[in-house]
Amino acid sequence: MNETFEIILYYNVDATVKHKSFNILLGTSIAQFLRENNISELTVVNEISIGVYGKIQDPSYIIKPNDRLELYNDIIADPKIRRKNLAKV
Repeated sequence: MNETFEIILYYNVDATVKHKSFNILLGTSIAQFLRENNISELTVVNEISIGVYGKIQDPSYIIKPNDRLELYNDIIADPKIRRKNLAKV
């Protein structure tokens, strides 16, 4: 029997944190999860990283029950340089 569990994926849309629940099979990797659940409807998959509880994980990471999956968009500016430029003004 294939055992499933619920996982919650958190992602950002227009500066608002959203979440969506999924039922996945035990032993599912992040790469499988992304492929099987059409995550591209939430964001552009090529421009994101995915993490568990704030730590970016490799696509081969096996998702465990109670993991909190988070999508991270790539940054467009270095925060240190941005603050430095704002201080000049």
